Amino acid sequence: MISRYLQQLTIRYFSKLWAINLLKIPKTVASLLLVFLFLPSGIQSQSANLPLDHWAYTFLERLELKGLYVSEDFDTAPYSRQAIAEMILQITENIKQDSTKISTVERDLLEQLKGEFHENLHKIQPKVERRNKENERHLWSWRNEDFVGHLDLLLGQQVRVESKESVDSGIAKSITSWGFGFRVNFKESMAVFFEGRSFVLSGTDTIENRFFNPSLGLPVSRNALGDVTDNASGYAVFRLPWFDLEIGRDLVEWGPGFRGNLILSRNSNFYDLFKATFRYERLKYEHFHGFLNAERTKYLAGHRIEVRPLDSFRFSINETVVYGGRSVEFLYANPFFPFIIAERHLGNKDNNLVSIDFTWFLRQRQLKFYGEFLFDDFNPRKNLFHDFVNKWGVLLGGYWVDPFGLSNTDFRLEYVRIQPFVYWHSLDEINFYTNYNNFMGHWLGPDSDDFYVELKKRFHKNLRFGLSFERRRRGQNDLSQIERPPDLKFDFLGGVVAKNSFYGATFEWQILRDMFLNATYQFIQTDNLRRVAGQDQNNHRLLVNFSLNY
Repeated sequence: MISRYLQQLTIRYFSKLWAINLLKIPKTVASLLLVFLFLPSGIQSQSANLPLDHWAYTFLERLELKGLYVSEDFDTAPYSRQAIAEMILQITENIKQDSTKISTVERDLLEQLKGEFHENLHKIQPKVERRNKENERHLWSWRNEDFVGHLDLLLGQQVRVESKESVDSGIAKSITSWGFGFRVNFKESMAVFFEGRSFVLSGTDTIENRFFNPSLGLPVSRNALGDVTDNASGYAVFRLPWFDLEIGRDLVEWGPGFRGNLILSRNSNFYDLFKATFRYERLKYEHFHGFLNAERTKYLAGHRIEVRPLDSFRFSINETVVYGGRSVEFLYANPFFPFIIAERHLGNKDNNLVSIDFTWFLRQRQLKFYGEFLFDDFNPRKNLFHDFVNKWGVLLGGYWVDPFGLSNTDFRLEYVRIQPFVYWHSLDEINFYTNYNNFMGHWLGPDSDDFYVELKKRFHKNLRFGLSFERRRRGQNDLSQIERPPDLKFDFLGGVVAKNSFYGATFEWQILRDMFLNATYQFIQTDNLRRVAGQDQNNHRLLVNFSLNY
């Protein structure tokens, strides 16, 4: 039954994608072309992806910098649960050889991680050394000889209190969320994941759309409780001998940035996609084609090749394209064809972006530097900073583990600069680099820059405290300007510039396993609030967030 269902699902999917009526092909031929091409007898153990907001990502980044494992997934997220299990086994083996590489607090967090990934660990190595036998909790679990499944309850509450008008108009005063998530593994041949939440928002001044219009944002309705919206992801994953295949609704994040990335980030809402990922030794290649949400048909395609020539250095080249108002272009769905050439063959009317990123490790000092360079349009013969044909962005950062010998401490700094009109397109708004009216690249947006630094100390596996400073500037040459400059010239941070300084303190507490309470206080100094000249203020903000995954 499962095999027959997968055949029908695959045929329908590719029939819709390439407008080929595969159902008219004899079933045996269609199965050979589609199902058995992707589902050969040598299928390996596979698993769902780990959501991008999970605490494991930052914890594993820390242990990687301490030299406890070498990642084969590099800076391409999300990671599969099976890939994280392989990282945990590497860490465990390295700790056996040198137990001084990990602190007591880190060891306790590692034990919690082993409990969360115990099923994936067992598939690779039946006996894994564990001090704490507590496993992740689920609302309901079921298993038989054909599949293993888990159902989780998701609850959240966020409250914002401000003494003055908010700098960030998109943050609601209150967000209440609830939902469910489940993941299922079918006989080691397929993994299915779903996570959906409903949100009740109050106290936001940016929601103008009370009906479904994806060009303005997520669908919102109003009732007695407030503004109600929802969001969900769901997909199936197949891990094959040579590559992984994912079909469904998910996110892709590319790059080494901590608070965001320039070409693809988690700032975008979910979109439908098919994605193939290939790994071979020190090389990883990923290609996807996505279906975005807008008033007209809109698509996103991308591919990324990442190489680790040295254990201490890796780099990647990325390419994406946004196009719409027509059917799917096979040239963009082709994983072996450069988009920059494909766009020219298709009339040079789409929005093609290219980026390069790198990460350099100094593991003896437990330090790394990273960067990303984005090119929306680029002409080296024109002025790099003032000419309209040059639209680019840069992200540079550093991460230092246990600076000056301070155990369980993290020090980070990151700078982002995005030139005017990046993510913009002069021919058609359908080609703007947005999904549900959110940037798919960095949340900061064009004509802006941001400097961020933070210091965090973990006192216990359940308790963490941090201090931060941020300096943010935003000009007026952003996506709200839908016409190119008459003389094709512009200035960075043009017009009235909004300037904000954030002085922050954070408190993070894991009350019980997978039950978190986080509080952030910020003192905010603002010049030209929301780019209104002379509107200056000092503001106190308190943001409290509660979340539960059970």
